Amino acid sequence: MEGLLEEKEVGVETSSRIILLSLLDFLKWWYQKMPIWHLRKLDRISTVMDDTLSISLLVRNFFVPWHRDYSLMGFGFGIVMKLLYLPIALALYLLATLFYFALIIIWLLLPIGAVAFILYTFLKF
Repeated sequence: MEGLLEEKEVGVETSSRIILLSLLDFLKWWYQKMPIWHLRKLDRISTVMDDTLSISLLVRNFFVPWHRDYSLMGFGFGIVMKLLYLPIALALYLLATLFYFALIIIWLLLPIGAVAFILYTFLKF
């Protein structure tokens, strides 16, 4: 019963320790949590672009005739249309995913670049 009534000491953090913990928390957020979030976003962008452009559907049904017209014209027209459309769709898909991937790389390099720029400014003089 005595242990319940005793006051527990509350540790007071020094300002340098608070700054260090804040910096470590920021770095954990910037380099651990946000890259995971960005990679999930990249996966979502990839899925939306694939659904919008119907790339996987067209590749799976490449030899299926156009509008299920099983004549020679339906087969020929379907393959020609898919051959014309797929390179454009793949280029748009790759452009979108590579652009977002470049943004992720820039995101990861921003703190390093900021510190380097600050150090360069101070060391320049």
